[in-house]
Amino acid sequence: MITAYLVEDEIYAREDFKELLAESNKIEVIGEADEIQKAIWDIHRLQPEVVFLDIHLANGNGIELAKQLRSLKKVPYIVFVTAFDDYAVTAFELDAVDYILKPYEEKRIEQTIEKIVMWKQLKKESDQSLQEKNIKSEKNVNKLAVVKDERIILVDIHDIIYVGTENRQVIVKTLNEKYVIDTPLYEIEQKLQSHSFLRVHRGYIINMDYVNEIEQWFNGTYNVIFCDGSKAPISRSYIKSVRQSLGF
Repeated sequence: MITAYLVEDEIYAREDFKELLAESNKIEVIGEADEIQKAIWDIHRLQPEVVFLDIHLANGNGIELAKQLRSLKKVPYIVFVTAFDDYAVTAFELDAVDYILKPYEEKRIEQTIEKIVMWKQLKKESDQSLQEKNIKSEKNVNKLAVVKDERIILVDIHDIIYVGTENRQVIVKTLNEKYVIDTPLYEIEQKLQSHSFLRVHRGYIINMDYVNEIEQWFNGTYNVIFCDGSKAPISRSYIKSVRQSLGF
């Protein structure tokens, strides 16, 4: 059932329209008004899916109300129901679903209702598609694309021990493999920011979850020793941040 709000200042016309909508069994009228201020208040509060709106009202203009409704967080579909045809272009510039001229026939209202049902279904499918796309995108955030044997492999970020520059190549080291990657180190660092990685050297970013030991080296530098026995250097300029992060 699609929720609707009516804005019509002629009470008999409003009652007739409500009856037609009720007969469709697809529209539920949850509110009505004969002037703009009450309509604005109610529509903000009730959040109907569609507003059936007259243009010439005793106290205001339906076009102006439609413009205000476009600023709502949840913008309703707009259907103009009016005796005047000179606002049609303006109405569709406001993305109106339909523009019904009085006096209307029951069949014409049925066509409009079917159009609203179709628009709602399309919006639902679009929202589902966007949600699926976002879920897929979120999953890919936890992957890093690497190349091996001319194949593109998606490595789970949680399996990476470190990313470092070795022999002028950027290396991705996991528990079981080493991969060469064409992406610059600073771009990889941006992708790893939300994970447990730390820059320890101009050429190395390490996963702190795999650190087993810190060994002193020379000239005030250190090495990180990982759980698989591999190592990465800590340069003097990064010692302070490493000490704070690893607590030594």
